[in-house]
Amino acid sequence: MALEHATFTNLSVQPPPPPVRVQFNPTEYGVDYGASYADQPVPSLEMPLLQFVRGESRTLTLDLLLDGTDKRQSASDKDTVKGRLEALRKFVLIDDTLHSPPVCQFQWKDVTFEGVVTSLKEKYNLFDESGRILRAKVTVSMKSYRSPEVQLRELKRKSPDRTRFRLVRDGETLAQIAEEAYGDPRLWRMLAEFNGIERPRFLRSGSALRIPSLQNGGLRDAQN
Repeated sequence: MALEHATFTNLSVQPPPPPVRVQFNPTEYGVDYGASYADQPVPSLEMPLLQFVRGESRTLTLDLLLDGTDKRQSASDKDTVKGRLEALRKFVLIDDTLHSPPVCQFQWKDVTFEGVVTSLKEKYNLFDESGRILRAKVTVSMKSYRSPEVQLRELKRKSPDRTRFRLVRDGETLAQIAEEAYGDPRLWRMLAEFNGIERPRFLRSGSALRIPSLQNGGLRDAQN
């Protein structure tokens, strides 16, 4: 099966520079999903309750094949295996203007993944007589990334539409819980009123807290 060409594009620069084109052997790739839960021990129960804390970034892992043996390829330095490796390394090196590696997009056929490159492992397996690299396998790991502004906008669109319950974790404040539930710590007063909490500074770890709907009338009252 002929090799398909995939690209990496730097999204942290506007307008984006030309993508880095690689030769990707489409045998397999993997995407990992996850969620973080905290144990909430409750006296007299055999096992702790699980409290959802946050979502985890998706992780993409794939292998790239860089081949410089095709005589029909461009003789430009950037199109050699060495040149392509140097271009890929820029996605894990600190950019002087960003003070961090850039956010990038991997694109291959109908697969699109935006995030940051967290690992780049290179393995060289073919050389010419002078020791120049002619073929390399690169294992890339990426974590998905979305800016805080985008995530907050999505959080507001997906706000709770019914009352639910949540266990208070050790050391938490109502402001922190309001931030987690609604994206706005100022709604702690509404939570206190809805739950009849007279001393909001002294939350008892493990106690159940009702999280009202954003459509509840108590929310409008708390904001006014």
